[in-house]
Amino acid sequence: MAINAAKAVLKQGRTVLFICDFQERFAKVMFEFDKVLQNSVKLVNSMKLLQIPMLVTEQNPKALGKTVSELEISSAKGPYEKTQFSMCTPNVNEVLSTICCGSRPESIILIGLETHVCVENTAIDLRMNGYEVHTVADCCTSRTQEDRLLALERMKAIGCHVSTSETVIFKLLKDANHKEFKSIQKLIRTPTLYTGLVSVSKI
Repeated sequence: MAINAAKAVLKQGRTVLFICDFQERFAKVMFEFDKVLQNSVKLVNSMKLLQIPMLVTEQNPKALGKTVSELEISSAKGPYEKTQFSMCTPNVNEVLSTICCGSRPESIILIGLETHVCVENTAIDLRMNGYEVHTVADCCTSRTQEDRLLALERMKAIGCHVSTSETVIFKLLKDANHKEFKSIQKLIRTPTLYTGLVSVSKI
């Protein structure tokens, strides 16, 4: 029990945020995209305050467009272009190996699209390479809710921590005395938007 609990911990200096393919052409076809995007903006802005490194990919951007402008990724590594579905390209793996002050992270926070394609394939590769993966359910989506929910179940089955944006934020804060608590408190005053997960008891 203690070992499993330790794996769910998120630490500043040992955690990275992966932002998977939040691209312009997807905006009109993804389930609850606007809500997922708003939740993701809150998460990204919180990670910036907490100085969590961020890494961004874009799937075939010539066809699918660039990362949506609402996400402030100017301080992130990337965006790295890819055609494979997993974010774990050779370029990304090279950057990841030294992204935390010269060493690799322990944990990856994972958000993006599509949940059952690029997000899930990324989660599999990360787990196979020994990372703890925190898939943020309210910041991931697919074209259909069915694909999204089944993908979250499969990721949980391979050892990912299926979480929510505010859970991840508070795991990193740890204490109301944290120097960024008041700044983050302003970001989370607006409740996380509902994206249809609570009806699925397995998640």
